[in-house]
Amino acid sequence: MRRGRKGEGSEAKAYPALRLGKTREQLSIASPAGRSQPPDMFARRVMAMGLAVLMLGSAPAGAWDYERHRLVNALALASLPKDFPTFARTAKATERILFLGGEPDRWRNQRDRALRHFNNPDHYFDVEYLVPYRITPNTLTHFRYEFVGRMAAARVALKLPPTTGNADRLKGHPGFLPWAINEHYLKLVSAFSYLKVFEELGTPEEIANARANVVYRMGLLSHFVGDASQPLHTTKHYNGWTGANPKGYTTSKRFHSWIDGGFFNATTDPTVRTLRPRLRAARLLERPATREDASGQFQAALAYIMAQHRQVEPLYQMDKAGKLSPKTPREGQAFLHAQLLRGSQMLGDLWLTAWREAKPDTFLKGYLNRRKLEGTKK
Repeated sequence: MRRGRKGEGSEAKAYPALRLGKTREQLSIASPAGRSQPPDMFARRVMAMGLAVLMLGSAPAGAWDYERHRLVNALALASLPKDFPTFARTAKATERILFLGGEPDRWRNQRDRALRHFNNPDHYFDVEYLVPYRITPNTLTHFRYEFVGRMAAARVALKLPPTTGNADRLKGHPGFLPWAINEHYLKLVSAFSYLKVFEELGTPEEIANARANVVYRMGLLSHFVGDASQPLHTTKHYNGWTGANPKGYTTSKRFHSWIDGGFFNATTDPTVRTLRPRLRAARLLERPATREDASGQFQAALAYIMAQHRQVEPLYQMDKAGKLSPKTPREGQAFLHAQLLRGSQMLGDLWLTAWREAKPDTFLKGYLNRRKLEGTKK
């Protein structure tokens, strides 16, 4: 019998290590039924699971869990060249960047609908939802609000239903993940731009603050790049197959959480040590020639997302074939390891490109030069 078709009981059997968590940031908890564990770990996981149930209740599916976001960031840092700024690679900065990999999901834990309406669409891009608007990926603008305007115009012209059909007022909305990646990347470029000037003309306090901002921007960008490497963040089938299902793919509402981390917790967690041998060195981002309404890095981010979207059905096929089961995990592990590596490589490329191509902030440089001149006159 296909998993997930007989209700909660069969879903639990299909995905025994389903993880609990708040919204899209999942806790690193696996069911003790998923694999044999040492007694102390068994006890810790049981206690953690009990606390999670008491404190959190049920939660919607999310992106890679916190541990996987940390892993993507750690691998991306390992891909950077030796001449990348050392302040961003200290033990303290590294831990900060790893921690910030979960920050945008923490915003999602707030139940205020205005924040959820604003923040949630940045975490996904459900490609299929472009179709009703008669918008194609290759015609997207890199201006976020132009895209919103085009959707609004299409909704009126095509008499589409409003997006207010759920609590977050986002029903059927494609999401903003390509824009989120592009915009956070440009904020990182800005941070490097003014850091370069402060390092030349600033005070020690200004330099320290500017470096802290670079670390913060690296961490925030990382989350959205990591989200995009999880194929279920690119599809309306993000939590079980929806609509016509002639191939009989799972419809389990536990599927997303299983991919996020439950599968790994039930088998073997990937580590930097196991994945690093497959990691290439970071390189400057390859960008297509810019279009009038789409910058090169936006197109690169979109191409990256579309490449992960092409992995959606292979992921469901793998599940149907039993290759995402703790009993036969090898191919599933290889598939998901490859996705984590793709996220890490893209992130390392973006970090490196932002640093290498950021030009010193000329306005700030003029201001600091005037300040220095005035100081010498006193």
